[in-house]
Amino acid sequence: MQHRYKLYLIFPCFTLAFLLLFYTINTTSAQTILPAEDIAEKALASTVYLEMKDTNDKTLGIGSGFFVKTNIIATNYHVIEGAANGTAKLVGKSRTYKIKGVTAVDQDNDLALLKVTAFGIRSLSLGDSDKVRIGETVYVAGNPKGLEGTFSDGIISSLRDEFINQRLQMTAPISPGSSGGPVLNKKGEVIGVSVAVHRALDAQNLNFAIPSKHLKKLLEKSKSAKPLSQGRQSASANTYLRWGNIKYELGDYAGAVIDYTMVILLQPNNFQAYVRRGVSKFHLEQHSAAIVDYDIAIQLQPNIAGIYLLRGYVKAESGRPFAAITDFDNVIRLQPDSVKAYISRGLVKVSLEQYIAAISDFDIAIRLQPDSVEAYVNRGLVKVSLEKYIAAISDFDIAIRLQPDNAEAYTRRGGVKALLEQYFAAISDFDTAIRLQPDNAEVYIRRGHVKSDLKQYAAAIKDYNIAIRLKPDYAAAYYARGISKLLLGHRLEANRDLQYAWLLAMQARDIELKTTVEEALRILNE
Repeated sequence: MQHRYKLYLIFPCFTLAFLLLFYTINTTSAQTILPAEDIAEKALASTVYLEMKDTNDKTLGIGSGFFVKTNIIATNYHVIEGAANGTAKLVGKSRTYKIKGVTAVDQDNDLALLKVTAFGIRSLSLGDSDKVRIGETVYVAGNPKGLEGTFSDGIISSLRDEFINQRLQMTAPISPGSSGGPVLNKKGEVIGVSVAVHRALDAQNLNFAIPSKHLKKLLEKSKSAKPLSQGRQSASANTYLRWGNIKYELGDYAGAVIDYTMVILLQPNNFQAYVRRGVSKFHLEQHSAAIVDYDIAIQLQPNIAGIYLLRGYVKAESGRPFAAITDFDNVIRLQPDSVKAYISRGLVKVSLEQYIAAISDFDIAIRLQPDSVEAYVNRGLVKVSLEKYIAAISDFDIAIRLQPDNAEAYTRRGGVKALLEQYFAAISDFDTAIRLQPDNAEVYIRRGHVKSDLKQYAAAIKDYNIAIRLKPDYAAAYYARGISKLLLGHRLEANRDLQYAWLLAMQARDIELKTTVEEALRILNE
């Protein structure tokens, strides 16, 4: 059974009239602060999901917007740029409204006003963005990644001036699809319009809002509606980049590659486009093509550590471990405190069975970031490979203390306890892992193995059944179930499971498991 284991007031004397006036004023002020639930209801009732299309009715991108007048929707300019037509749909409603045209745009502040024909929809009131303070609570409504009607909160974290005009930076999350949505204060007033600035290297969004004062000025310029693009596609490189980011976030990697390619055609030296296209190609398993994009990005900006990190990931995934280590070395040269680089390099060294060198990398990662659960878990796994089981359990203990809901740490610790024949302690860890991650077939397999070692074959079969239900092509589960059935004397059923396990192992080219199953079949048929 060796195969199975490899694997956070005191008032002065005021007159009555003054006291009444004081009470009235303060009561009115308190009433302007609305509960978050009321703000959410108000905001979502006016927020729309925008879908913009080209002349062939192909979706170019999605975004958010909100009613600022009866028939006027505010959104980001980049959401509509280059589109020939589009629709707006109130979140949670089935009816869509055709966009009649644009009544005003402000490209410098990335704002646009759209005309639709709608009745009975309450618009949102605009607040004074000049009075916004750092630390103030704000709320965001939108459609992140196409998920309609998402409402979240955060605080204003900074007031930025690096742009043409001031921007409000906030902690409230904005993903592609939420751009153009309203940002509201605790009174339910719009103090900004969401716009996500996507960072190319770590896929983290910087969350900004365009101050509402610019939207107020644009409303004053609003005129009769003009067609979106009059059938002409005139999207800028920046817009293609945003469209590509949206498609990437939605999992449309092929569509994202097309948009990033358009960026490169318009701006051949656009560093971000090469990086993002490389990431998209990686997801499409076009590893060689992804590396080419990273090569060009490195030529454009040779001192960006994150590009070497991404290229190293691809090289490791495509079976080029030594080239991957060279890239991770470059990351460490440029950024000596990169925990990700040390962990990544350590993992590649594990694949090369350079266990002592791998542990050294994980040690450095832990020294740089003492709360790195990933480093502790991986170091623990290497110690298992070196048969240092007690030291491995110590690492898994620390990982669990740092992150009590880490299912993998419980699973790995349970596996080591099973090797040490601490069967009931192992089952307890597997129980916790299953509670935290009930759809992980591997944990059921491991718990089943322990029950089998305890000769609880019927209980083991139940675990193997769940594993097979979760992962119908799990050859190891069929093999293990077959062995348990054989030990219960159910030879016909055991033979059926083992035959199917052999077939799946053949398809997966798992030579070790195939050989193991063949040996079990030989014993069964003697």
